[in-house]
Amino acid sequence: MLQIPETKTTPLVDIQKGKIIFKGRSIPEDSADFYNPVLEACRKYIETPVKHTDILIQLDYVNSGSKKLLTNLLTILEKSYLQGNSFSINWNYDEDDEAMHDLGNDLKSIIKIPLNLISIDE
Repeated sequence: MLQIPETKTTPLVDIQKGKIIFKGRSIPEDSADFYNPVLEACRKYIETPVKHTDILIQLDYVNSGSKKLLTNLLTILEKSYLQGNSFSINWNYDEDDEAMHDLGNDLKSIIKIPLNLISIDE
């Protein structure tokens, strides 16, 4: 559905039926410009949901604009979850990265989709 390659300032985005992946750094100069097509792809995704969707988020760093848009993105997917579609989120973070752990915890407290915080040793 949507694939955006990873760059030095933007994450890999891979949205397929049953699988959504965000991996890398999210520090685009214009967060809205980068994330608007991603948000649109997520809106389209939930129009014809699959039985279950696995979401993998493994970000090294996220700027404030990206945090807001990442929350918006999960809120879009949450609407589908609340309508009875199955989603799970694996939030992978480096075991020494307290900021990414805290962001995952913050999202876990506001998003109703089950979110697993997974410490990885890189």
